[in-house]
Amino acid sequence: MVLLDPVQVQQKLGLATSHALHQLRRREDSFPAPIRISPKVFRWDENDVNKWLTAKKEDYYGEDRRAG
Repeated sequence: MVLLDPVQVQQKLGLATSHALHQLRRREDSFPAPIRISPKVFRWDENDVNKWLTAKKEDYYGEDRRAG
């Protein structure tokens, strides 16, 4: 399991600020929840973030365009 910190998640998603990540988390119910390591430290499972991105892409472009 690869865990991403908030900055790595921002970079992966192309978000400019930590505020943008916070807004995304509030706006997108389907965005994966972080894993709380300690009271002030949390991380995201990279596989969960990748699955979420894939689902968003499929929603936008339609089911797996490569199949056709």
